[in-house]
Amino acid sequence: MAISYILRIITGGVSSFYFFLLISCFVPVKENKLIKAITLIGMFCICNVIIYNADIVNISFTMIGFVCVMLFCFEGHPIKKISIVMVLYPTVVALNFITREIAAQLYFALNQSSFVEFIIVTIIKGTACIAWFVIYKVFKNRIQKPYIFIDNKSWLLIDIICLAPLISIFSAIIYTPYGKQYQVYFTAFGCIITSLGMILLIEFIVKSIKVGMENYNLKLEYSYYKELEENQLEIRKMRHDMNNHLSIINSFIKDENLQEATNYFNSLSDKLQVSNREFCKNSIVNAVINTKYNLAIQNEIDCFINIDINKIIPIDDIDLCSIFANTLDNAIEASQKINDPSLRKITVKARCDKGYFSYSIINNIGANITVSTGIYLTDKHDKKMHGYGIENVKDIVKKYNGIIEINHTENDFSVLIAIRIV
Repeated sequence: MAISYILRIITGGVSSFYFFLLISCFVPVKENKLIKAITLIGMFCICNVIIYNADIVNISFTMIGFVCVMLFCFEGHPIKKISIVMVLYPTVVALNFITREIAAQLYFALNQSSFVEFIIVTIIKGTACIAWFVIYKVFKNRIQKPYIFIDNKSWLLIDIICLAPLISIFSAIIYTPYGKQYQVYFTAFGCIITSLGMILLIEFIVKSIKVGMENYNLKLEYSYYKELEENQLEIRKMRHDMNNHLSIINSFIKDENLQEATNYFNSLSDKLQVSNREFCKNSIVNAVINTKYNLAIQNEIDCFINIDINKIIPIDDIDLCSIFANTLDNAIEASQKINDPSLRKITVKARCDKGYFSYSIINNIGANITVSTGIYLTDKHDKKMHGYGIENVKDIVKKYNGIIEINHTENDFSVLIAIRIV
């Protein structure tokens, strides 16, 4: 009997460990040793809960405990953390109910000796371990940080879909008469398949969002090279006519008409000015910065940009572009609210040094900033479509275990980011 209990603890620990790893693919656990210990204990209790027929107590209170562990021990928005419960809990209940029922049926069908119990526990608990191991191994690479890409509305839609398997397994276990537990098996297997199918749906949503972001970045890059080509063509035309332009300027000087010579030279200089600059060697990032820089210049915003990220760094181009684009958009939007153009200023610095990617942006502000529960709120009328820029940047920094500091005074707003890259 003692060996049987030890075996249950070992197999239960292995199952809960892979269950914990699976959840960590969806949302990161908080970086605290005590919280991690509480999380592992909670995962052990949840993953190994015993579900009996018509057992409304265990099935309900375990779900409440699962929600509490997710809310307290994991990072991210509450909706995202509760969604993980909705996706995975039907599989937990279905798998535990099936394994317990099969173990009970075999035990009572055989001679009920300690040796038989040991064999049954080994087979059934081993099967549960293998099941969570296989689920983790199959889906760990498919779950691509969904807490970064999927918004709260999409998570709510996923929750609504997950209500079907959750209600089905609850109803089947609670209302199936004793002695006919086998009738629950079909529902249980259906719930497991549905829950795992939801993970594939989440993978599809993330991939769709990433494809959309990649297409956007490609459009920016295409626009950048198109403008660059047009500028180079314009320069070639100007160079072709350069002798004529110099002759005109020379004639103004000979006639001692310096004002006309100056005006003609300035107009020529404006035409020769290239609107696309090389801020860094990363073409996509360079395209994003050029687009935002030109927008800032159009709005009479003084920009100082110093970028030194010419080497390849282990940060996805999409994430890197999102950091630059979101923060620059916010800075330009804030600067536009300053009535005096001479006070509009944006300073951007980025570099890779001593194993870190560092990024800072400081801009002047001309309106009050609204902060609610640590979230910076937009003052645009359509709040549902705006106000996610800084939150998206926070999620990206968290994805790479980086640090972000946001500060503001009456006159300026600053964002500082540091991400370890080695």
